[in-house]
Amino acid sequence: MSRMLRRLAGGLLAGAVVLAALLPARAEAPLIISVVLSRDVAPYRQALKGFEEVLRSSGREYKLYEYSAEGSALDPDGLAEKIRSRRPSMILTIGSSATEIVARRITHIPIVFSLVLPSSGGGALDGIRAHVNVTGSSMEIPVRTQFVKIREVLPSARRMGVLYDPEVTGPLVESASRVASGMGLELVMLPVSSEKDLVDATGDLGSRIDVLWSVADSTVFSPQGFRQVLLATLRSRVPFVGLSPSFVKAGALLALSVDYQDVGRQSGEQALRVLAGEAPSEIPVTAPRSLSLSLNLNTAKQIQLTIQDEIRAQAEVFF
Repeated sequence: MSRMLRRLAGGLLAGAVVLAALLPARAEAPLIISVVLSRDVAPYRQALKGFEEVLRSSGREYKLYEYSAEGSALDPDGLAEKIRSRRPSMILTIGSSATEIVARRITHIPIVFSLVLPSSGGGALDGIRAHVNVTGSSMEIPVRTQFVKIREVLPSARRMGVLYDPEVTGPLVESASRVASGMGLELVMLPVSSEKDLVDATGDLGSRIDVLWSVADSTVFSPQGFRQVLLATLRSRVPFVGLSPSFVKAGALLALSVDYQDVGRQSGEQALRVLAGEAPSEIPVTAPRSLSLSLNLNTAKQIQLTIQDEIRAQAEVFF
């Protein structure tokens, strides 16, 4: 090659290097995330909002593709195939049923769940955490946290009763009993196997327990069962700890609830760890970190209970 040609080639190469440096970097392809909701309800939408907040704050571009796990005509295998066809980088499942359906059928794509109750007898996390591609954020408030909060409202309570069906929530209640014992409390177990048993189990509660604690047990808390429990606690003047603010509105004394949007944020934080290369199986399932207290002051008056001003000030109050 002549000297002139070598100079020309060198100049073209240098120019190409300068041009490449001046051109904008090739944009990273947006993340594809499949979102599967158990139902299209407000709490799940709030969790999804929190999840997206975290993704946006990270600067990652993403596209969400939504699917529903609701409906008796749902084809779970067909749903899983639709999700796979998108080739998502990750799957977000919101709610227990969505998590069960997806985690049992998809094992090669990372799954992050949100708003799942893990331990109510056959709950979505029973066995699912054995899959190496799954992590997420539970909506179950740890038993110890619940007992600490109950004692803040009811400092003299020592005997905590619980109505439960051993076939439904037996393992959860047995575990809670050990937690109570370690805190110097007694968990008085009141087993029932049907709604009919509730009448006998709720008789003369005032002589046996100081407060009635609740677990999400389908045998106990059917619509008829709830009415029986509520009337029995009011009649016995026993404080009733419900499962949600709706229980308090109906007449329970108090309930602890989670911030759905913040649980979604927790799932988003876990998702970023997965996207950064961590194995889902190495990322612990999180418990809710933001809790709210609901109180029914009319019920407190009816059962002749005084609530401290500082507790009332921090609670959502119903009259």
